[in-house]
Amino acid sequence: MKRFMGILLGLGALSGLFAGCEKPEEYTSAKPPPKADAPPPPVREEPVAEPKAPEGDNPMVEIDTTQGKMTAELYADVAPKTVANFLKLAKAGYYDGMVWHRVEPGFVIQTGQGPEKPTIPDEVNAHKHRRGALAMAKPGSQGDPSRMSAPDSASTQFYVTTGDREATKHLNQEYTVFGQVTEGIEVADKITTQDKIKTIKIIKAAAG
Repeated sequence: MKRFMGILLGLGALSGLFAGCEKPEEYTSAKPPPKADAPPPPVREEPVAEPKAPEGDNPMVEIDTTQGKMTAELYADVAPKTVANFLKLAKAGYYDGMVWHRVEPGFVIQTGQGPEKPTIPDEVNAHKHRRGALAMAKPGSQGDPSRMSAPDSASTQFYVTTGDREATKHLNQEYTVFGQVTEGIEVADKITTQDKIKTIKIIKAAAG
């Protein structure tokens, strides 16, 4: 009996020893609020030779937005119907106060309504989608799996690409590039779906 009591006392001592080695209770500290997503870094591209109209031949516009102004050359030399339609809408104040309803950072910002009548024919040309390109948006293709968009269905919606050539190369030969931002492309990086076009002003008419 004495031997049995000795064993129990020994076990009790060991139990007290291990109890002192138990992991302490962990406390969860308050975490700071998650940081807002930082805007994508500016994309810089090496210049690549593309068709260029004679100096001074193409019109220039200023797109004034709630984030600032962008200046763009319009390719009237290769997309005359698209540019004429765009300038007609701009002169009529169609885009004034219109929101940028689609914003995909590092890809495009887009505005306009529609599709509306009349539509304009595609004028796909040698200009590629690159950072700062202006191009016409179109409804998705119906019944033709080989195309992304319905042919000759552009009307008022246009977009500005904020991604580089690699991010937008699948748009080439599908949508009409009708202009290029020459100043202020950093404004496009700041645009959100809360921003609007104040007005689009023609700052230089086409030659002739």
